Amino acid sequence: MKKETMKSVILVILIAFSLVLTVALWTYQPVNETLEEDVFIEDTKLEEIGSERAIPSLVPPDEVVFHEQNSYFTFKDNIDRTAFYQQQMQQWNLSNLDTSPRAINVANHNEIVEIIFPAHLPIQVISDIFQVNESIPMEGMQANFNRIFLLRHSQEGSAASSSSYDLWFVNSDAEGSEITLQADISAASGERAIQEVDNKDELVEMSRVADVLQIDSEDGTNASHIYVPKNPVSISEYVLETGAVNLKPIQNDIFPSNTRVFKSRTNSGENITKTFQRRLTQYDKRMEYDLTIPNSANQKNLSEYELFVQSMEDINSHLGWTDDYRLNSILSGRDEVRYRLYFNDRPVLENVDTYKLASIQLSYQQGQIQEYDRPLVQYSSINESQTNLLSGEEVLLDLQQEGELETSRIKDLEIMYTLEEQRSELVYSLIPEWYMLTNSGWTKVYPEERSQNAEVS
Repeated sequence: MKKETMKSVILVILIAFSLVLTVALWTYQPVNETLEEDVFIEDTKLEEIGSERAIPSLVPPDEVVFHEQNSYFTFKDNIDRTAFYQQQMQQWNLSNLDTSPRAINVANHNEIVEIIFPAHLPIQVISDIFQVNESIPMEGMQANFNRIFLLRHSQEGSAASSSSYDLWFVNSDAEGSEITLQADISAASGERAIQEVDNKDELVEMSRVADVLQIDSEDGTNASHIYVPKNPVSISEYVLETGAVNLKPIQNDIFPSNTRVFKSRTNSGENITKTFQRRLTQYDKRMEYDLTIPNSANQKNLSEYELFVQSMEDINSHLGWTDDYRLNSILSGRDEVRYRLYFNDRPVLENVDTYKLASIQLSYQQGQIQEYDRPLVQYSSINESQTNLLSGEEVLLDLQQEGELETSRIKDLEIMYTLEEQRSELVYSLIPEWYMLTNSGWTKVYPEERSQNAEVS
């Protein structure tokens, strides 16, 4: 064969090989996904998979503490705390609002009702929770509060008056407290709330952490105390079954109507629905949604109140409140809002096996949902049993004796539920355990091998 003929044959082979590679690149799909036929997101009516919620139902207080001289009490039954919030607090008529209040020292008052919320709330929610008799410009205020103190009206150092009562809105943490707003309520409303402490049969006694550990408060307002049960706590454990939450109404809501999408499934079983900018990943019991928005460098962040309202309305739009979720945090710097699952009025924390199965998280960019992570299950109890946990005082003494943690670093201490997946993966357990809050976040007080149960006599 002549040299020129050989070159021609080789050239033809190379051209053919190049064409094969080109076609392969055009038709290539990743090995971990199988592309299905394009479908349209239909603009259908959302099915009722949950309910709508309003701001007051997302921020009920975690604790109501009644001060009587140097003793402290809280409701024995969560139903009574809920009734106090709905039937008393939400009916209070606020007047004479002062956005630049003077300083106070709570320790100078003997009869107090202290209301502790689960998160730091933007000051604007006052108009959503209470009846406000006057209009004050709070739109631009960046103040927060997480506690309210109800006191008899008085000037510092003078006798208290029963003709009216003060509400002091306080932003407190382990570093100190800041008074953000003061308002008046009627004598009748204040007296009714104060008199709850007279019903001792309906209350349990609490201890202040600083008193148990004999630590002097560095907070001049004395408004950042941590309270723990003085006696062992009888509490329920639960076994939960789950029902599936239909993803389609959520998908219909967060994707624009009549949007062409690509649907695929990964080798590990996740269902993917995506466009060029949006991606919705459906795992076994949860979902993750991401939206990519270009040119976001100069975006204006939403205020904390705007974030809160926007996230609530976005979940309302597909009736997405499938369980008792409550506000956990608002991070305005990251445009992020987090909600935590509650069960029997106690917060629920996840472990490694139940990651993202007890929380809802949304983040925003240019006013649109950028990320939306949530469970796709609804919980219901199929079994309940009683257990007894150590008192708060015993837990504090254990921490003090171990010496592994400076007790002054404890920012909070409370009983929460741990959501644990049982081996069958068909049911879950809610295990009540003592948790403490430090700079590292919430951690269990007792390791798995050590009991935190109280002895039953």
